[in-house]
Amino acid sequence: MEITKDIVCQVYAGQKSKKTIDQVLNTFIPGYQKLNLDYASKPDDIDSIFQSEEEMINYFVDKSGITQTFYWNKYHDNPNKIMVGADITEDDKLIMSLTIDADKSVALKFLAELKVLLNSKIGVISYINPADYKNGKDFIDKYSEA
Repeated sequence: MEITKDIVCQVYAGQKSKKTIDQVLNTFIPGYQKLNLDYASKPDDIDSIFQSEEEMINYFVDKSGITQTFYWNKYHDNPNKIMVGADITEDDKLIMSLTIDADKSVALKFLAELKVLLNSKIGVISYINPADYKNGKDFIDKYSEA
């Protein structure tokens, strides 16, 4: 079994939602490391610092037309070195990702599990870098099953 580092499994999750982000985090990396409070800032007030991770995520979920990508890690009890990503797009959609170290069969399993969890048929596997897309609609257009 040949392990490949940084396999990225991305799935279209539909409308952005903190509940969806939490669901993926708690399914794939329970006990994940919380984001630093200066991880992101408000586009109109870059000097502001959020008081909690929840406030930070809710800000980007509740605001329309802004983009932000978050990544969470877990450093212990995580054999596939799963990193969860949440990409909030300018058209208010959400693309969730799992970046893993695994072989292709394990990557396909994780992609399938993420699709089931998100009730989505739209997903892609890429290597090292996330797949290229402009927004949620572009992701759908490029990666929907034919």
